[in-house]
Amino acid sequence: MTSTSPFIHLKPSFILWELLTPPRCRNVLIIVALSLTYFWIILSGRFSESWLFYEPQGVPVVPHDATELQSDQPAPTPTPALIQDQSDGSAVSKPKLKVAVPELPPLRHGSAVYRPFLVPTPAESFADQTVRRIKAHDAFSYECLEHWVATGLWGSPCRHDMVQDSVIDLVYVWVNGSDPLHFESRKSSLNQQKGYRTSEARFREHGELRYSIRSVQQATRTWPNPTIHVVAADVPAPHASTLRLGLVPQWLDVSCASHTFPPVVDEAGLAVQQSQSAIRLHHDTQLFRFTEPSSEVEDVASWLEDVFPSFNSMAVESQLAHLDPDIVSENIVALNDDQFMLLPAPPSAFHTALYGPVFRMQSDLMVDGDARGFVDGNGEWRSLRWNRRFGIRKRPYMQHNARALSLPLMHEAALAFGREYANTPRSHFRGSHDVPGEYEINTIFLASHFVVERHREALLWSWVVGKWGSQSGGFLDKGAKARMWRDLGGNENQNGLLFETAERTTREQVDLNLLMAGIQPPGAVHVDSEMDTTYSWVSMDGYTADYKQLPEMVSHSRSACLGTEPEDAWKVFTRLLVSTCGDEVILALTARSKTGLDVFLPAPSNSKESLDDPITLPLELPDSAPALPTNPRAFAVRLIQRYAYVIGDSRTKFLSMNGFLSAQSDLLDIESDHSTALFCLNDDLGTSAPKVLDATDALLRQWFEKRWPERLHCELGP
Repeated sequence: MTSTSPFIHLKPSFILWELLTPPRCRNVLIIVALSLTYFWIILSGRFSESWLFYEPQGVPVVPHDATELQSDQPAPTPTPALIQDQSDGSAVSKPKLKVAVPELPPLRHGSAVYRPFLVPTPAESFADQTVRRIKAHDAFSYECLEHWVATGLWGSPCRHDMVQDSVIDLVYVWVNGSDPLHFESRKSSLNQQKGYRTSEARFREHGELRYSIRSVQQATRTWPNPTIHVVAADVPAPHASTLRLGLVPQWLDVSCASHTFPPVVDEAGLAVQQSQSAIRLHHDTQLFRFTEPSSEVEDVASWLEDVFPSFNSMAVESQLAHLDPDIVSENIVALNDDQFMLLPAPPSAFHTALYGPVFRMQSDLMVDGDARGFVDGNGEWRSLRWNRRFGIRKRPYMQHNARALSLPLMHEAALAFGREYANTPRSHFRGSHDVPGEYEINTIFLASHFVVERHREALLWSWVVGKWGSQSGGFLDKGAKARMWRDLGGNENQNGLLFETAERTTREQVDLNLLMAGIQPPGAVHVDSEMDTTYSWVSMDGYTADYKQLPEMVSHSRSACLGTEPEDAWKVFTRLLVSTCGDEVILALTARSKTGLDVFLPAPSNSKESLDDPITLPLELPDSAPALPTNPRAFAVRLIQRYAYVIGDSRTKFLSMNGFLSAQSDLLDIESDHSTALFCLNDDLGTSAPKVLDATDALLRQWFEKRWPERLHCELGP
């Protein structure tokens, strides 16, 4: 059988040249030195005799990236790996030798297993300051993308652009608070926090992670190759300052967890055992990156000293943006271990390349704040520079359940609010760092609403600067402003505009558009056996802070918003951005058509796009306008699609158990409701009596096992 492996057809001279280049040589020497140091620590007895090498269970696996092999061929060694660089998503460039840091052998201490890893140095802890492209959008032809944004219809220019379901990975943030090393480290750090106490419920363990992953494995079987990532806590390694020990779920066999298991079929070709996704472990300390713009290693070193050790889940969530994009997909679903999927779901319930991530918001709980950033609270209500950047308004709370996110846009948000993201881990425990102006943020809330606000920003830039300002080098004279006023629906004799909100048909087209693109729609035929998701709002309809409270009539003042005097288009854009005037402009323009955003777009241009054009608008908007893109229409089309999003509704439940009877009642409620798709069971047991805690723990574990009996391939024990 012909091999397609990239391990062949490389000349020895090329490999030698790659290895002996100074950076490669240095990296290889560092890896060898650190590995020898690690084994010296173990063999010389620097760890106590209770530390042993972990013995794998020997479960047969299929490598995650395996190519088809002859039965008598050994699988290729994965590291160091010869890989082919396909960073542009299409053409294969010159092969490179990728030298990966070897996986250090797991260690066992009593009944616990740990994954040792090298502590990242300050020089390795700078955040990547590059704004990332969205590869799924780059796969569209420009003709298709332009037609889609302009009309909201997947029409003939897209007939060759079959998109298919999104690849979505699932990401957990997890800690085993009962782990003895983590408990001692947490206790020591807590004793240094003057006047601060934390709830042990945040660290209590009921075995939820195992069953949450089981639920996800069942619910996502139709998804294209998802990987489950567990970001687990870590602790200092005894007597080895350059090492950390990553916590491992006690039930997980780490020797096979990072592999995908294909379905097992019988002689008739029928599946007798379903496929299961790979489970990859990451650890908190590996992700922490300094997001403030700085080139000084000393600044990063000082920051690392301030933020570690960390026992703050919000701090860890703030670092998810730094998950390796070569390992983690562009689209993720973030979960806590107490969150479960009860019904099978199509990928479109969480993301599509056409409509973007599907946010689930709680419109009956609105989050406000102030522009100063000093309002009290634990994350969402501490607005920081948020309101100054996008305008003061109330924004809906994000549902506390499985949450769809875009990894490139999470990373962009972390760069845009670099100081706030850097300040968040200064709280070793949630809310413990109570210095004015240095409060932690809620990443899920900020990263989600960042997409919403940047889409609004894209619409306003496209109309003000791209469509009108670009006609005269970025300047709006009186004539241009008069034409803009008419574009909104006004006439020269009016200073005010009163209009009804749009009756759009965008959402009626969702299923047809998705089917034509080769994507399964999010709705369910049988709501008691599959997740039923409705796209209640799509960004193709403009902007609203609360789609359930759309005004019937909108008034707009010409003098207060657009003005009549000549000025820079950029100045008008930034003025509209932070006021309700911007909302009114968007509502007026979307009222002019049933679907699509063509009214916002600049006129077509024969100018070719330039590689020097930016991907997006500046992360922090300057006072003076940046240079206009070479082709304003093409830039606007890509900009608007970059921040496409959906506000979706699925049947979800959030239950807070505060005792044995409460937990029993909650579980009976779930059993009787067959249409609930997403479920969170929050531990609010507090300081209940030990007998109550033990009884509740036993009840939960029994119910979990009954609800999700199918074991994971990499589970240990009975």
